[in-house]
Amino acid sequence: METKYIITDINNKIFCAIYNTEDNNCHYLRLIDSGNIVGNVYAGRVENVVKNINAAFIEIADKQKCYYSIEDNKHPLFLNNKNNSSVNQGDKILVQVTNEPIKTKPAKVSSKIELTGNYAVISSDVSGVHLSRKLKSSENFQIIVDAAVSLLADKKAEAQKQTKYQSICSFGIIIRSSCANADKDDVISEINTLCDEYINMLKRAVFSQFYTLLHSERPSYINDIIHLSGSDNVEVITDIPDIYNELTKHLGNNSNIHIRIYEDSILPLYKLYSVEKEIETALSKKVWLKSGGYLIIEQTEALTVIDVNSGKTVSKAKNAEAVEQSALKTNLEAADKLMQQLKTRNISGIIIVDFININKESSEILMKHLKSLAKRDIVNTTVVDMTPLGLVEITRKKNGKSLSETMNVM
Repeated sequence: METKYIITDINNKIFCAIYNTEDNNCHYLRLIDSGNIVGNVYAGRVENVVKNINAAFIEIADKQKCYYSIEDNKHPLFLNNKNNSSVNQGDKILVQVTNEPIKTKPAKVSSKIELTGNYAVISSDVSGVHLSRKLKSSENFQIIVDAAVSLLADKKAEAQKQTKYQSICSFGIIIRSSCANADKDDVISEINTLCDEYINMLKRAVFSQFYTLLHSERPSYINDIIHLSGSDNVEVITDIPDIYNELTKHLGNNSNIHIRIYEDSILPLYKLYSVEKEIETALSKKVWLKSGGYLIIEQTEALTVIDVNSGKTVSKAKNAEAVEQSALKTNLEAADKLMQQLKTRNISGIIIVDFININKESSEILMKHLKSLAKRDIVNTTVVDMTPLGLVEITRKKNGKSLSETMNVM
């Protein structure tokens, strides 16, 4: 299957949209935020420790405090001399931003530091060399693994020599599925470059002052495309020359990714792929189905509620069995549409869906279909169960702000 990744300018705002050739539907929309700090690495200062929630607040810039879970970070990367392993006020600590601030909630930071490339990831959270599960064992990958193991030993020794801080020099290598069709020399070369970048970052961290930005993450759309290219061929199309140059700089050597500049002055790119219409639909509370039914999608801070209505659906059913089949057909269509809308709107957290009432046998068909759709989502999505009242519970992992939050329409 091929995925199309569109990056286009609409009214001086840059949007990304993902379409796949299987159904030609838009499965993702994002407004590029130039102020995004997710992935950045800082030398932070522990501002205070809150014992009753087993967390700390770490300042990464002047008056910019971030939430740091002590429970989830068993091995803090301290940049000051310590005689204990506890996180204390005033500590200098190496952190990476994992979640951007949302409304009243601060950004989240972690001691799991990762530098991501096209083919590999250098991570403080692993030791040794790990091969992606999606890569089948073969002689080609074993050569890469053997070279990475030897290289890692040398780089860790170099890091300890450069920094004198053994506690922050424990890192490993994850070889990504995107290297499946790559030249092994390109993969090994990138691993070497990433390790050097990681070591330089650690060296700067040791000698830096509080609040120093040590690493800036590359644009989010680059990582999105690399992630998609692990399982699909990706055609990236943009009408913005600066972004085209950025794409070729970072992704030009990836055989699974094909980059194209769109230069038709008569038909804009966003018109060609109806991106503007998709944005309008994704910001609307009512979403129509082809059958004449519709969804009502209500986003709140606590959860998202979706109501399925038969709407204009005209059933010529003359008996109970035909009515049941009509209701099931509408529910299955609604399931396809709502799962697409969860991805397009980037809705996360708890989702409650009120489908049209159907019998137990039809409910089992619907739940099976929903679960198969959830598996196709690149964000972890779980169809939990159907309650005694017939409400379907779904959870979707947080993956940045929703579209409505980035557009400030909530």
